[in-house]
Amino acid sequence: MNIDTLAGEGTEAKGRLKESLGAATADRALQQDGIADQIFGRARQGFGALRDFARNQPIAAAAIASAIGFALFTGRRGNRRG
Repeated sequence: MNIDTLAGEGTEAKGRLKESLGAATADRALQQDGIADQIFGRARQGFGALRDFARNQPIAAAAIASAIGFALFTGRRGNRRG
């Protein structure tokens, strides 16, 4: 677990609280802000999990990154018109 995972969990919890308060007070803007915080928190948790994976499995992470880079590079070259 790293700082991104912890911060993401905190942001998601804050978002749930904002959404609940917005629903209770009929404040649509607060409710939507809470939903956005939850989404951002989940994304940050996902980034933290990715960092943990890369730290614990560096060879697998490098292989996956290389495969993604290769797929993007070859896909981009195939779409060029000459």
